[in-house]
Amino acid sequence: MLTSVRDLGKYLRIYENISAERAFIEANKLSGIKHVICAVFIKENHKLKYEGIHLEQFTAQKVDKYLYRQFRHRLWDTVPTSRVQTPDKLIDRLKKWFITYAGKKNNFWGDELIKKLNDVVIDKNGDLSEDIKQDIVSILEEIPKREINNTLFTVKIREGEAEKYPGDIEIFKKIFREESLKKFYERKFDKEIISKGVGTCYLCGESKEVYGFASPFSVYTVMKKGFASNFVQENSWKQLPLCEDCGINLEIGKEFINNYLSKSFFEYNFYVIPYYVVGDINDVLIEEIKDDERRLKSRSLLSLEDDILDILKENKDFLVFIFVFYKRGQGDNFDIHKYVEDVPPSWIKALFEAFYGVEKSIFEEEQLKMILGDKWSGDLIDGSWDGKSRGDMTLGGLIKTFFKDHDNFFLDTVGNILAQRSLNRGLIVSFFIKQIRTEHVNDRDFGEKLLCLKSLYLLEFLNRLDLLGVNNMDKLRHSSGEVENTVVGKIDSFFKEFENVFDTPEKRAVFLQGVLTKFLLDVQYAQRKSTPFRSKLKGLKLDRRDIRRLLPEVTEKLREYRVAYPLLEEEVSKYLIETENSGWKLSKDDISYYFALGINLGGAFKEKKGVYHE
Repeated sequence: MLTSVRDLGKYLRIYENISAERAFIEANKLSGIKHVICAVFIKENHKLKYEGIHLEQFTAQKVDKYLYRQFRHRLWDTVPTSRVQTPDKLIDRLKKWFITYAGKKNNFWGDELIKKLNDVVIDKNGDLSEDIKQDIVSILEEIPKREINNTLFTVKIREGEAEKYPGDIEIFKKIFREESLKKFYERKFDKEIISKGVGTCYLCGESKEVYGFASPFSVYTVMKKGFASNFVQENSWKQLPLCEDCGINLEIGKEFINNYLSKSFFEYNFYVIPYYVVGDINDVLIEEIKDDERRLKSRSLLSLEDDILDILKENKDFLVFIFVFYKRGQGDNFDIHKYVEDVPPSWIKALFEAFYGVEKSIFEEEQLKMILGDKWSGDLIDGSWDGKSRGDMTLGGLIKTFFKDHDNFFLDTVGNILAQRSLNRGLIVSFFIKQIRTEHVNDRDFGEKLLCLKSLYLLEFLNRLDLLGVNNMDKLRHSSGEVENTVVGKIDSFFKEFENVFDTPEKRAVFLQGVLTKFLLDVQYAQRKSTPFRSKLKGLKLDRRDIRRLLPEVTEKLREYRVAYPLLEEEVSKYLIETENSGWKLSKDDISYYFALGINLGGAFKEKKGVYHE
């Protein structure tokens, strides 16, 4: 995921000529701003004097000039550009900024302009100039009270005919950049933590200064020492070391994803992140994603907001998509509840065609009127009762209908569909009947009929995609012929190289079970710094019963860590079924050996970018 976001940000940084400063500007916090109060200072003959304050209209085109960013402590901002709350609070923020950044203590950042500005703004008593105070109060009286909070304050330097905002002035850009960069390595828990050092960047692989908090996706915490590397919070940079360039690219990539590729999904949110397997990101894809007119004509699939999928599905399978279902936490923290990767556009297109291509007479208006009554209008998906919509009739909405009290099963089902993984038909039907029974015992006749129609529609959709069978996924998974799954592709190549060693299904089954167990142990160590599951391996004295036992145990344990390797799990299952059909022939020692090969060589099949989170 981080590699994909970094690559996206790296491309956008060049394609849209995004500066390092722009990556840190909190433009989203300025969305409601209407007015900008500008304190103007005239620079003439190497002197600086205060001219006065005027009001101008806010424009998004000047966001780069304002350089707005608020510190975590919210006491002041990175440069003297602040949102207005009250006159007193604004005056206090400006005063604190100049005391903190423009005084002798900081040597005026070695810049003459900052020194001169400080001399004009701060009086001999260390307070804000009385003239500036009075002008701020006066101009705020000109703004309607209801719009005070929609006002921004900034400074301008006028030199001749030119007027410069903070974003036009090198010293302000330097202060902004260096102070903003601190978010990559500074945190305050029970004390202030500085987490940086010289090491190898996790993403670019270069040896340079790296930081511990540069990822904009905070999926781990070092708030308590027990979660930090070697129990030292300052060493947290060793867990996920990221350099400045990669950190900035991640910020740019995340902002783009938040603006265009982040959607709500019932009580969750989800990202859909493009990742090129062959070739590089290009401007055609970027412009497709940003095309508002196409969005208006697009249909939704997973939820009422995900119109972007209808656009992305038309791409070739030179790229794949990562789906991240999450809930927001405090600050940058968020909890990943499901992670599905390597979803090709051809599969998204197949989902659309299957879902909107269920053309059965029972789902058309004529027969629906016979079942539900004359007030029904339209087909099942786009129809209404007495002019009122019957809820979210997207694929996600239909599934949620039956899993509304079981979030984990709901996300698992959606994730498995995206991952082209077979579903348990018996489990699906049990959820169907549970909800239908509830309507039935409460005499809700209309609801009971509608649930039956919805469940039938879902079954037809899943059958069209062969998602309810055990061995039906192979054909679909390789249908495009343009993308080969990385893990499975490596394993296939490995088996071809050692055909004489892995010449039976049971050898491959045992080996792959070892690989899957290796992945689990890696996940445990990454999250717990220990591998408790190792105790279940019986000192590598294994037999066929142990191999049968391990697959569900490993899979279940992975789910506890919210991690999945669906295609690998499917491969293990496939070979185990073949083995059961043909009969076990390996001795206990052979089983232990092939399992040992898998657990010791399994790391060769993992992608460098990391584990596969659900």
